[in-house]
Amino acid sequence: MRKEPPKPWSKGLSNPTRPASTDGRPWPSVPEPGTLPPQGVPIQPPPEEQAPPREVRSEPASPVRPRPLPPPPAAPPSGPAITPPDPEHEVTTGGLRRLIQAVGGGHGEVDAEYQMRLQQPFHGTRHIVVLGCTGGAGQTVTALMLGHTFAQHNGEPVVAVDVNPGPGALARRTRSETNETLTGLITRADQVGSLTAMRRYTSQAKSGLDVIAAGKNPLQALDDRDYALAIRTIDRFYSVTLLDAAAAVVARVLPYADQIVLVAPASADAPRAVAMTFEWLDGHGYEELRSRAVTVINGVSRRSMDDVEQAEAVARGRCRALVRIPWDDHLSMDRAPRNELRSLRAPTRRAYLALAGVVAGGFTVVPERYQELQQEQEATR
Repeated sequence: MRKEPPKPWSKGLSNPTRPASTDGRPWPSVPEPGTLPPQGVPIQPPPEEQAPPREVRSEPASPVRPRPLPPPPAAPPSGPAITPPDPEHEVTTGGLRRLIQAVGGGHGEVDAEYQMRLQQPFHGTRHIVVLGCTGGAGQTVTALMLGHTFAQHNGEPVVAVDVNPGPGALARRTRSETNETLTGLITRADQVGSLTAMRRYTSQAKSGLDVIAAGKNPLQALDDRDYALAIRTIDRFYSVTLLDAAAAVVARVLPYADQIVLVAPASADAPRAVAMTFEWLDGHGYEELRSRAVTVINGVSRRSMDDVEQAEAVARGRCRALVRIPWDDHLSMDRAPRNELRSLRAPTRRAYLALAGVVAGGFTVVPERYQELQQEQEATR
């Protein structure tokens, strides 16, 4: 016997009976399947629909998958975004004035204090890993400007290692003096016996910062032993190493980090991104490293101040310091590779000086790799 073709699932079904509304007004009618709502009535997207992702150049995505988070707590009473050198420098006024003063604008003694922190001697070497809490946070720019500031004021050899390739990669924002890459350095590490030989694999910016470019495919080609060899080789010639790390290599480079700098954008995404990044670090055994982190809110302006304060409310008490970087057009990709410190506005330069000073203040913590050696030396005295 020939069967009839199946009917659509909606044919013959009636709308379910709903209770009367509480205010006495009728419920809005539900359009039949395949029909459009009356003209002038907006179509609401389903609640689970996500906004399309923002355009990202080379910045890594968040290390954890987005999931619903509770709203951030209310911001505590206003205070300086940057921990001042001493109480007499505290600024409690609000708005953009507090932003400028907190980074040392108009206070020469504050700038001098941060410079002194940068010039304090320390034992051994230090590794600083810069991570973006979300895509487009300004991670690469922060790593580059932090490197320029260290190179200008620290007096020690400073190198920035690009392990975040892409159109906006760190090495593409500085002038190039060599075709060698990190991959080549690892391959011929046994031949690097002097700083002159090391400089074959670096390009030097006008600030004095050396930059090691990423290889063509370093994320898939390098393993843990390769990164360990690279760090050992670099430590022989540089006192401060900054690593601009993509999300794919975070797990490989974090074991070598003495400090981390977490970068979040001055936008509505910042509170959630900061919370998720802290959660990821805690969940992977980096609570102690997270507690000593410096959180940077990048691209701050008067318009974004509410978002900035909400992000700071999430981070406050869970990291060592908070630093705001003002919005500056000179940091855009269109101006690379000439976007060194001298091209920035004065408040932006002071903000990076404050960031470098806060990071250098953490050098007083002796890395674990030196603690056993230090204990042996004290025992022999």
